[in-house]
Amino acid sequence: MLVLLISVSVDAENTLPAEIELLASKHNIPLDNLSIIVQPVGSEIRLINLNPNVYRSPASVTKLLTAYVGIDYLGPDFTWTTEVFSSDAINDGIVDRLIFKGGGDPYITIERLQQMVTELRSLGIHTINNGLIVDQGFFQQPRISTAVFDDDPLRPYNVMHTSFLINSNKIDFTVKKKSSNTTQIEPVFLPEGVSFLNQLQIAVGPCGNFRNDVNFTQINEEKYPPNTVIVLTGNYPGNCDSFEHDISLTDANHYFYGAFKKLWLESGGNFKGYVREGKAKSFDRPLISFNSPTLREIATESVKNSDNLIARHIFLSFNQSWGKKNYKTSRKIMKKVLSNNDIGITNSAFIENGSGLSRTTQIMPETILGLLQAMKQHSSSDIFLHALPVSGVDGSLKNKYQSDLLKKRLKLKTGTLDGVSGLAGFINGMSGKEYMFVFIHNDIPDYPYRISPFREALLNWIVDDIN
Repeated sequence: MLVLLISVSVDAENTLPAEIELLASKHNIPLDNLSIIVQPVGSEIRLINLNPNVYRSPASVTKLLTAYVGIDYLGPDFTWTTEVFSSDAINDGIVDRLIFKGGGDPYITIERLQQMVTELRSLGIHTINNGLIVDQGFFQQPRISTAVFDDDPLRPYNVMHTSFLINSNKIDFTVKKKSSNTTQIEPVFLPEGVSFLNQLQIAVGPCGNFRNDVNFTQINEEKYPPNTVIVLTGNYPGNCDSFEHDISLTDANHYFYGAFKKLWLESGGNFKGYVREGKAKSFDRPLISFNSPTLREIATESVKNSDNLIARHIFLSFNQSWGKKNYKTSRKIMKKVLSNNDIGITNSAFIENGSGLSRTTQIMPETILGLLQAMKQHSSSDIFLHALPVSGVDGSLKNKYQSDLLKKRLKLKTGTLDGVSGLAGFINGMSGKEYMFVFIHNDIPDYPYRISPFREALLNWIVDDIN
């Protein structure tokens, strides 16, 4: 269907088809709160160009910038290295302490920790007499509380950067309703020294009520070695047979101790002691060095599944020289790399931490459009395009835009905070054309309307109506 594109001049630089203005009016969307760019790939003509130079909070769309700079500056084959040392000789199979020097690896899963244990045991070590030492000095950026963003410290998206951590401090579990009208918690992997205290009550309601009606509190017991208790309170929705959920502990060292000790004992080894922080001497030869997956793989995970922790680690790892690995240094490197790739980023733009979980990050949609153009032209374009979530198929779009019209036609990075909605990437139209798309809506003080119906109607229009 051919569409007459009638431009409505909101100001001198804006272009908005009349029917999109009517659509916004229908859904009570103030145009001042909205930025949209729609531009065919390979063309300089913009079909929509609404508020492209207004600074906006992009939420997790920021991860596209972080992934691009990481791949361009560090290279797709970049890896993080974790080193393990011994405090003394291992000839008799007995060590006083093992020392783990973190190298910023954001993706040490339980399976990869098991590989570390297996390698250490293959060296003949069977007994650890005085626990573990962790060197957390790789990143110099100070850590803040995981509760600072939204006062929800156990949510995995709030996990802070840590030079050495395991499995994002995460505990995956299922809460199941039993025939006795009680509930049972079944964790996938529970570290030593961590336990659940279930105080849930059964109440009427669907599974969708779980996250609002069930509360989690972390209690650290004062004993040696200390225990962590996760207390569940509130109402479990009675119409729900089971619910899968996850939390992340706030103490990376305690999580590592519990996970390592559990796997070490299961391997047949002996373990005494706890964990403390210290420094690995730079001249010591490591027992083992353990590399992460490549940045190509890890950046894809960050973008496709919107992983805040991975994005923070990539951002903080830009600087591989002797200088500090902190946010200030990373911001300078990011702006330099973007400018070197002809991506216009102004001095007023501000990227707080590389993840988008931020109320202070501000960037112009025009910059994001420039990023999309650069992604297409980059020698690693296959990595960037593969990393984008596909509508109705995978990542953060797996359960979204599943209609016959939109499914598989959208490759978009999502960004969502309270009062912030963002999308950026590429759209394949029914006409066969491919479009670059940037959509950022900000309305943080209040939210008197729903942006999602307008956003989906706009996507339908782009896919179906433009020829």
